[in-house]
Amino acid sequence: MHLSRTRSAVLSTALGLAALTGCRMDLDEMVMNPNSRDEIINRLLEESVSKQTIMNRLTSDEASKLELAETLLGDNKIKPLAVEKLTTDTAQRPKIIDTLLAHPVARQTIIDKLLGDETVRPILQEGLKKPLPPKKETPAETPAATGT
Repeated sequence: MHLSRTRSAVLSTALGLAALTGCRMDLDEMVMNPNSRDEIINRLLEESVSKQTIMNRLTSDEASKLELAETLLGDNKIKPLAVEKLTTDTAQRPKIIDTLLAHPVARQTIIDKLLGDETVRPILQEGLKKPLPPKKETPAETPAATGT
């Protein structure tokens, strides 16, 4: 009697485990299923630790960083924010100005905007009356660098 109870308990446990194993979805199936994948991503992003881990992984590799930047800059909500952040950064501002002035269309647009602004125009006219500041010599142009 005791042996039959043990056998039936083992058999029922084995059947129960077999049923659970058969119903289980493996990781590959969950990732490939769009509904499960979205659910997994949403759960991970809800937790701040997981969110920070995801951001760290995305920004640790240069290729991932560039891909993420290109994706974000494609969003029209992000572009104005990026421009604002870049122009308020005092280290980036001269680079941005140089880039804009190097492009002929952008340079002409800047000139047109400045000349069309009534508050800036007198400042420009006053600045044009002053002599040009002396040109800074680069190390390649100095007499010591050329050996003359």
